[in-house]
Amino acid sequence: MKTNKPKIAVFGAGIAGLSCAYFLKNDGYDVTVYEKRPEVGGRFATFETEGVYINKGALMYAPKLNPHFASLINELGIESERLTLSRFALIIGNKITSLNNFAMFKSGLFSLFDYLKWLKLKRFIRRLDFRLDNYDERLDELHQYSLQEFCEKKMGFNKKLIDYIVQPFSSFGYIDPPYIAADHGLFLFAYGNTELRVPIKGMSAVTDELHNKLNGSVKLNTSVKEVKQNKRGGFSVVLEEKGKAAPVKKNYDYCIFATGQASLNKIVPGIDFQIPITKTRGLIFEAKCPQFNPYDVLLFSKYNNTHGVHGGEVKRLPDGRSICGIFLYHPKGDVEKVFGKVKILPKVGWSPAITLIPPKSSLRDVLTPIPNLYVVGDFYRLPCIESCVYTARKVAGIIADTNEISNVIHPSP
Repeated sequence: MKTNKPKIAVFGAGIAGLSCAYFLKNDGYDVTVYEKRPEVGGRFATFETEGVYINKGALMYAPKLNPHFASLINELGIESERLTLSRFALIIGNKITSLNNFAMFKSGLFSLFDYLKWLKLKRFIRRLDFRLDNYDERLDELHQYSLQEFCEKKMGFNKKLIDYIVQPFSSFGYIDPPYIAADHGLFLFAYGNTELRVPIKGMSAVTDELHNKLNGSVKLNTSVKEVKQNKRGGFSVVLEEKGKAAPVKKNYDYCIFATGQASLNKIVPGIDFQIPITKTRGLIFEAKCPQFNPYDVLLFSKYNNTHGVHGGEVKRLPDGRSICGIFLYHPKGDVEKVFGKVKILPKVGWSPAITLIPPKSSLRDVLTPIPNLYVVGDFYRLPCIESCVYTARKVAGIIADTNEISNVIHPSP
């Protein structure tokens, strides 16, 4: 007997929400995405000026570490280019060095003994399998340590290696080594051991193309105010569209939250979805900074750091100016102390929130205590863009399997 496909609401039009809607729509489901902002993308927003693209959140991806995301990009036909570590700079005090092995050794920052320990850690990381759908049990053991504790106790790192190497790499997650679980921290390290790529027109090219593929199924400027489950197992959803006088109520068989924990806990009674997050402040500005040629990505250690600049992208224009997208370790960071006189570009400051995985913390899944209500995002085991797409595929798969097995759905009242 042929049945109607269930109606599904997705809240949040970032990479997780749009991916999940895309997978579900490809399976023939009736999906609507609601986004409170006037545009899609979330942390995948990209700022374009004078022919250069500056990413406002996610900067890059690694095909080996992000296979689900890489597969999605290929499926969407989005062009990307390779980044090389020789174009990444680590800045410690006034010392600038490339992040490749040879340059690190030649920098004079480390003794031969220190350098060999660094190589030992890199070899250890290469043996780990970070794929979310083929989880390496060794990561469970690493989860019991903080990144700093693991590097000190298991790798023999001294304070210099912690300050000069471990802290800068862990700062990709906007957190310091004592507070991040070793499995998460080593995953961040792994980006320095593998191929890195970026979409030619910035990370927003991915969410823009997903938006196009969803073809009218995304409702912008629309906030979800209330979600209540009815007796049939479906949901009554109260929505508020900007500029409209009164909220509207709609019925759905499934609800998927891609909005972060604050929205979920506030909107759905009985849900307590607690995930620690970290935040940073970002600025995009114009500057002349030839001292950082030829590097495209800058990473500043906190050690002896008096300016509070964390790092980010530098894109150069033919006339000698650069457009910089830079994150700060703290809100009062002094970018002019590093880049000289800058011209802040308007309306492009941001504070992306990223899930933090502390040592020994409980790991969350896509399921919630409420049947047919799911969560997707960067919270799953190893927070990153891969987690966003992986959880999106997982939830789409659960819904497809449930309906295929039962062949019975809850009709919307």
